[in-house]
Amino acid sequence: MPELPAGLHARLHEPMLALHAALETDALWKAVQALLRAAVPAHRVTLFLGHLGMGEARVVLTDPPIARPADWYAERGKANPFTPYIEANRGIKFYRFEDVLPSRKEWLNSDFYQRFAKEEGWDKGRSVLYWAQREVTAMFSLYRSPKEKAFTAEDETVLHYLYPYIGTAITRVQKLHTERLARRSLEEFNKNLPVGLVLVTWDFKVEFANHEAQRQCLVWNHGAKAARALNPRDAFALPATVLAACHALGDAVQARNPKTLTPLPGDVASLVHPTQPDLRAQVSVHNNTASALARPRFLVVLDTRPGATGHAAGGEVSPRAGAAGPGGGVGAGMDKFGPLRELSPREREIALLVCEGCSNAEIARRLSKSVLTIKTQLNSVFRKLGVNSRTRLMALLR
Repeated sequence: MPELPAGLHARLHEPMLALHAALETDALWKAVQALLRAAVPAHRVTLFLGHLGMGEARVVLTDPPIARPADWYAERGKANPFTPYIEANRGIKFYRFEDVLPSRKEWLNSDFYQRFAKEEGWDKGRSVLYWAQREVTAMFSLYRSPKEKAFTAEDETVLHYLYPYIGTAITRVQKLHTERLARRSLEEFNKNLPVGLVLVTWDFKVEFANHEAQRQCLVWNHGAKAARALNPRDAFALPATVLAACHALGDAVQARNPKTLTPLPGDVASLVHPTQPDLRAQVSVHNNTASALARPRFLVVLDTRPGATGHAAGGEVSPRAGAAGPGGGVGAGMDKFGPLRELSPREREIALLVCEGCSNAEIARRLSKSVLTIKTQLNSVFRKLGVNSRTRLMALLR
């Protein structure tokens, strides 16, 4: 590890702490900027993030700020003389601008300098790159103005020292963004499934509920008739019996050895509504020994499919998922949802609201759409399912 010049450690203490704490892009940028400003003075500091392959960065953060940066960097990227150099030297971690540019006279007379570098206030600089195999993942650049001295060997030493610390922080934020995108993609996929899904945190707060779960919870809590007058999202609440099952499962898990919190067969509770036997819920504990630092979650599956699970005494059902009930086996219960798979998510939602007895005007109000839009989409539902009336649609889906 390169040695820092005397006295620099003290100046970098606070920026380093901020860098180690950064979890979001804004915090990362503020920390990197403060660290570089304290370590290697420059007229301009720029952080480039979000590269796809060897393309231009999707996120460019620079100080001093640039007006309309998206348009500026789109044009700048077309004339950038450094991109071909980076592509020809994949894996390079540091480069000096003078290693890339033509002679000083040619550089100052170049189109890129006149249009971009001069406007940004610099004529010399250094860039530092991070790679995943042969693709750039991030980079930062330091630019100095014509009035500032050239970068020195001491500056190079400092940049080599800071390289792994800044890289670790960038990787951490990138991983958090990647995990967030994966989660949002799964939520988008799950929210339009014809089965209700609810994710409950260890402290019993709802973290996610898809459209079907919101609708079924309304019926579970208020009955089918009263639910028609309510907005599923605004009136959403997890049924008390389902929440109680989460508490009971949580107590059972917590009573075990915390070092062996592997999922057990008993970590599932199956429920049937006491007065509406078509409404069923299954609550399970999700715990991963590879993620011991994260608290478990409760997954609630709400289902109105006949025969999806078997009845048991006391309003509960058999813990064995898929057991045959009075309506027949699992295959019989799946028949109801076969037609729904032919529809788009929005068409599916409209079809289910029709089955609840909602008029076109009521559906339009609940979905914040025009009545004409609802009529058009409902006609599409009729065409795809081979029916010609609301009555036949309801018969098909019930």
